[in-house]
Amino acid sequence: MSRRTAYGVALVGLAAGALAFRGPCLGNRPMHCDEAVHAFKFRKLWETGRYRYDPNEFHGPTLYYATLPVVWARGVRSFPETTEADYRTVTVVFGAAMVLLFALFAEGLGRRATVWAALLTAVSPAFAFYSRYYIQETLLAFFTLGMLGAGWRYARSRRAGWAVTAGVCAGLMIATKETAVLALGA
Repeated sequence: MSRRTAYGVALVGLAAGALAFRGPCLGNRPMHCDEAVHAFKFRKLWETGRYRYDPNEFHGPTLYYATLPVVWARGVRSFPETTEADYRTVTVVFGAAMVLLFALFAEGLGRRATVWAALLTAVSPAFAFYSRYYIQETLLAFFTLGMLGAGWRYARSRRAGWAVTAGVCAGLMIATKETAVLALGA
């Protein structure tokens, strides 16, 4: 097996481990009040097909739109049929997928360093804990890491695809949570 293949296998294995670490028993605790508010906001989107942004309250729609495929895949027909696990699955997947984004930095940091960063992210108690909450922070962290990685790749290669990817991630950061402007400013 080549080093490149081993590196890819290691990152995919770490992402699978992160998923296994975050995924069990998602419905074993009641929803936190913030999670319940977001579930209610999702309900409005699901039932009406529209999301109405209120700048005085709540955040952007990415969490709610990312939840749609989960409830569709489960064949849920009404809001009362949804479970805590349906909602938390979204943040678990984004939290585990973050591990894969470290590949964007391999050329600059080296493969060994990115595998270590991916491992520490995969087993981080804080990342695991917040990845199991139906809140925007995990998606915000995912899109921020994606923007930084794609932006760095663009700076090195000048390939337009990386600039577009960085821009999409930046837009999704803002569409996820207004505090994205702090990360963008930094």
